[in-house]
Amino acid sequence: MAEPTKHDALLDEDWGTSWDDLPPAPPLVYARPKTAQLTLRVPKQLISYLKAVAASKSLPYHSLARSWILEGLRTGQLPEGIGQLDDREATPRSSEQLNLKVEPELLDELKQFSHQTRRPYHQLARQWVEAGVVRERPVASASQRPALRELMMLLLDGTRPGVSAVHGMTRLQKLLFVIQQELDRESSTFYAYNYGPFDEKVIDSAEALRVNGFLSGPSGSASMPSPPSFEQMMAAVTERAGPKEEREAEVFELTEAGREASERLRRSDAAFARLHERVQDLRQKWDSPDLSVLIDRVYEAYPEQTHRSVIKGKVDERRSRRRS
Repeated sequence: MAEPTKHDALLDEDWGTSWDDLPPAPPLVYARPKTAQLTLRVPKQLISYLKAVAASKSLPYHSLARSWILEGLRTGQLPEGIGQLDDREATPRSSEQLNLKVEPELLDELKQFSHQTRRPYHQLARQWVEAGVVRERPVASASQRPALRELMMLLLDGTRPGVSAVHGMTRLQKLLFVIQQELDRESSTFYAYNYGPFDEKVIDSAEALRVNGFLSGPSGSASMPSPPSFEQMMAAVTERAGPKEEREAEVFELTEAGREASERLRRSDAAFARLHERVQDLRQKWDSPDLSVLIDRVYEAYPEQTHRSVIKGKVDERRSRRRS
C-alpha cells in the first residue's frame, strides 16, 4: 500500500468553511478574438470584377464577398457558374490575395461544411465569391442597357479638361435623354413633361451618387428632417426640372471617389470602356455652352417629347429666328 502524500492530506481536509475565500480558478478557455482572417488566392481579374459589382451596389467589396460566402453556407448549395468570368482568356490568370475579416463562428461553419462536402474550405469560399460575381456583375450587354447612374458617371467622367462637370439639371436631363435615345431608344425611360423630355430617376440617381460621396456638394437628404409630402416632392421636381440661369444652376461633378468608381467600372469590362467613349462622343456632338442651343436641338430632333412643354412656343420662336 502506497504511503500517503501531502496531496492526500489536502483531499481529507474539510474546505467547506473556507470555500468562499479561495481565489477564483483561471478560465479554462480564453475569450476568442472577435474576428478571424480568411485569406483567399483568387484570379486578379476576379478582384476587379468584385470591386465593380460592389461599386454598382455602393457596398464595400469585402462585405459583399463575405455576404456571398454566408449565403452559400445558409443555403447549403455548392458553388456553381465557375470559370465564366472571361471566356476570352486562354492563358492562366495571375492571382492575388483577397483578405477577408470574418467572425470566428463563420470560419468554423465554413470548415465544418468543408469537412461534410470533402472540399477545401478556401476553395469553397473562393468559388462562392466567383459565383456571386458571375451572377451579379454589371455587364454592358449587346442591347447597351446600363443603369442610369452608370451612364451619369460615364458622362461626368470627361476625357477633355474643363468639360467634366455638367451645369444644371436641365442640361443633365437633356444630355442623358439623348444618350439613352442614341444607345437604345426602346429602353429609354424619359417621357414628355413641362420642359420637354424628363425622367425623375435622373434626380434620384444624382442624389444616390451624392449620398455615396461620388458627386461633389452636400446631399439634399441631409437637411430634410422628415419625409416630404407628395405635393412637396412634385413641387421640387417641377422646380428642378425647369431651365435656370447658368450662374444659378446646380453643378454635377464627380469627386475623386466618383472618378475612381468610374475608372473601376470602365476597367471591369471592355464594353464599359467602349461605352464611355461613345457617351463622351455624344456629349461633344450635342452639348453647347449655350443651354438654349441644346434645348432647341433636342426639341427639333425629338418633337414627340415636346407636346406637354410649357416653353414649346418660346423654343419654336427662337428656332425660327435662328433659321432666318
